[in-house]
Amino acid sequence: MGAFKIMVCLFMILLAFTAISCSVESENISDILSSASNYNNKLVTVKGKVTESFILFEAGYFVVSNETGAIPVIPSKTFPKVGEEVNIRGTVKNAFVIGDKSLTVIVEERN
Repeated sequence: MGAFKIMVCLFMILLAFTAISCSVESENISDILSSASNYNNKLVTVKGKVTESFILFEAGYFVVSNETGAIPVIPSKTFPKVGEEVNIRGTVKNAFVIGDKSLTVIVEERN
């Protein structure tokens, strides 16, 4: 019975380490925008408040802002309300680059 208790303890420790390592850190929006080519097609998480929303015929975007910047998000599901705090997980896409002007967005991951 002692070996069983040791195995259970080891399993619980393994679960605890897994839970800790799975915690999601969010990226700074300013880092994404200043190094957009380094983040292109990478999965990221950003946290912030919805400060703007545009919907036209069930398509559109919303903007997530925090102390590091603001970035448009193409949602995969419903649009959050302006003022709502959100955690967004999605893929960074360089929508277009013309000269020194560019548009970088996050395409939200489907759940």
